Amino acid sequence: MDCEENNEEKAVIHYYPGTTIRMLPGDVLYSHKYARSSFLVGHTGIVGTNFRIYHVNCWKNYGHADSMPVYLSRHRKGEKITILRYPDELAAKQAAEWAMLHYDRIERYKYVRDLQKIEENYCSKFTWQAFYFGTEGKVDLLQDKQRTSFKSYIMPGSIYRRLDKISIFEYPLFQHD
Repeated sequence: MDCEENNEEKAVIHYYPGTTIRMLPGDVLYSHKYARSSFLVGHTGIVGTNFRIYHVNCWKNYGHADSMPVYLSRHRKGEKITILRYPDELAAKQAAEWAMLHYDRIERYKYVRDLQKIEENYCSKFTWQAFYFGTEGKVDLLQDKQRTSFKSYIMPGSIYRRLDKISIFEYPLFQHD
C-alpha cells in the first residue's frame, strides 16, 4: 500500500504579539506620537497578505515591508500599537494588496497634499491611498461622500478616528531604550 504524502502547506495563523488576536490583511497599525518612525504625531502601517507591515517613513528606502519584529524595533520602549480594522474584509485585503504593489515606488518622504502622487509620500497618506486606490475609490478613510479634490493632508489621527479599534499591544522583546 502506497502512502501519498500530503504536500499542502498548512495555513499559518498569525497573531499580534502577546495577544490572541489574529492579524488580518488590511489591518492598520497605529502608533502614538513617540514612534521613531515619525517626526510628528503618530505613525500608520498596513498589514499585507504576507503579514509584513507596509509603511512609509523618513528612513531610506522610504517605503518599507517590515516583518513584525523589524516594525516593532522602530518604536520606543513602552510604546503601544493600536490595531485598527476596516469592517469589510475584502476591501481591507484589496488595500493590503495595493500597498504591497506600491510601497517600493516611494522616492521621497515628504508631506505633500497631492493624494494621487505616490513617489512623494508619508505614512498616513500611503495608508489612505492603499484603501482608496486599492478599492478603486470605494473606500475613502476621510469622507463618506464622493471625493471632489485630491489635495489634502492626511494625518495619522484621521485614519485612527475612521477605523474600528480592535486592541492595543506592545511587545518588549523587540523594544529598545
